Amino acid sequence: MINCVQRTLSLNITLCILGLCNIGSALASDNTCDANFQVVNYTPQVCYSEYNSNTCVDTCEAADPEFQPLCFKPLSIPCDTLTDLRNTANGFQQRENYSWFHVSDLLTYEALLSDLNIFQQQLYIELYAEFINPPSYFGFSPASDQFRRENFRLALLSSLERLTTPLRYAAVYRRFTLGVSLENTLNSSLSEMFRQIDTFPYFSSTQKSELKTELNSVRARQVRFWQLLKNYEAEKIASGRVNLLNRRLETYVSTLKSLPIELQDKLINKSSNLPDDINVQLAKCGNDICFNKIVAPSNTLFYPDFDLQLLNFERVLVALSNEAAAFTNVYDGDYQVVEPSLLKSPDFAGFINNKLADYKALRSHVNLERLATAINIAYLSKNQTGKEILARLAQQSDTTENMGLSSIAALNKKPILLCKEFREINPELSSIQQESFDLALQGREMISLITRGGYTQALMDQLTSLITRLNELAARSVVIANIEQFTDDRLLTMSWSLFDLHELNENKQLIEIEYFEYNGMFWTPTMSAGLSELFPAIESIGTSINSILPNGIATNSPLNDLQITLKQSAYNACSLNNQKINMVIKVTDEQGSISRQVLTSKFEQI
Repeated sequence: MINCVQRTLSLNITLCILGLCNIGSALASDNTCDANFQVVNYTPQVCYSEYNSNTCVDTCEAADPEFQPLCFKPLSIPCDTLTDLRNTANGFQQRENYSWFHVSDLLTYEALLSDLNIFQQQLYIELYAEFINPPSYFGFSPASDQFRRENFRLALLSSLERLTTPLRYAAVYRRFTLGVSLENTLNSSLSEMFRQIDTFPYFSSTQKSELKTELNSVRARQVRFWQLLKNYEAEKIASGRVNLLNRRLETYVSTLKSLPIELQDKLINKSSNLPDDINVQLAKCGNDICFNKIVAPSNTLFYPDFDLQLLNFERVLVALSNEAAAFTNVYDGDYQVVEPSLLKSPDFAGFINNKLADYKALRSHVNLERLATAINIAYLSKNQTGKEILARLAQQSDTTENMGLSSIAALNKKPILLCKEFREINPELSSIQQESFDLALQGREMISLITRGGYTQALMDQLTSLITRLNELAARSVVIANIEQFTDDRLLTMSWSLFDLHELNENKQLIEIEYFEYNGMFWTPTMSAGLSELFPAIESIGTSINSILPNGIATNSPLNDLQITLKQSAYNACSLNNQKINMVIKVTDEQGSISRQVLTSKFEQI
């Protein structure tokens, strides 16, 4: 079922949200109606895992659908539920031709609490309660006009910051071709901001003028270095660009030389991802590492072609450099070794046992799906419903495997427990982990058999026996473990090029995430929970100029890029069931033409 909902964005196109409700979901009804829901978007991003009421702010709290459309999402819900919500929901609001609910109205509506997209989030928080502190209440409270004015102002300043930051870095690193494109985007976006200010109903004429002046002042301050750079001759800028990249390349090689041979060799092999059109030929030569410096071409123009090649080269070089730097601070034999009695560890046995007991007490589809989801989350297995959605979307995609580049970086200067060390510190623990993952896959298959063929005592006995063995393994792992395997100690970044990088994208295109999977869970736009709420491990996700949070929607960047960064523990990073990520995006151009891509990345952690 496809529900098309008109949304006012700068592209002025109609967004079609693909209705992918789960089998057995309370939302899966033929008699559905469309409604608009105001979402939450806490900043800074760490609020989703380390919430602090003094420092965390919901930037969508006083949003208006006309002026902050990305704080709203269209959902199809049963029409009788919608009627009831209109009469009872605390978050129902109207202004002129607009009407909307608050997402908390869904999260507290009793008839919908059995929906998979809600209890996935609940189960994850239940299992990892010791490790994360998510926002505990997403309630609605009416906003005063003064609060709406301040929220609108801060939203514009935040947007301006996202637009000017890459332009500032373009000046610092002499990315002149990119800078020209970013400046054009900034100017057109600022004009759109001024248009919004003119139509904002809560401002007086004086307040509108003052805000425009403030935005112009911020813009001038942020792009000062860029304005200075434009005064230089093109040849001098080009020379500076090459020199800066050569220094970065030299620093990368110097870091490689400081690493143990095994890590050094791994990264030298990974350096083959550096684009061939900038042929630095980085390789081992005896006991040394050799490479060619970047040299500007003498027979072709530097701008724009060679400058664009340098952009792609720089993107990969930065990822490799971050990984090399992270490897300089790894497990040294004393890292996080603690007494088993002092370890923090999720209670896998109790978590799964409770869901099994619930199903035995009431053999409902919801309780069976809760049990399956609990196993997926605990042992990082792919969700069966999610796999079916991914397969269906892949059939509609123009690109079925856009393989991204993955790399790791340090998290708050913590030493990283490499997967190789993680498995060698305690071979029995590694064996337990492998058997647990295998059993989790078998358990998922048994639950699928029950779902398709119905309950039988024989299947129930097999499932109970399997879960008993899982519990034995979980108990044993607590006894023998001597490392903090569940504490985040690294950042995993995956980046994709969406289209041809031989030219910058000057067109306005809308990117929408239609499917995302990680840690045994999956997300689609039809879910009331946002990406950050379901995946508190997300550090950032977006293009080089736009965040794609909270709803998985953003405009494309001149670099045609998409990047996601996740916080990871050794358990997440090194688990054999969790070595690949899949995401489906939809790209809509200004004419309404749609293309889809399946984005894939392998973690490939050492």
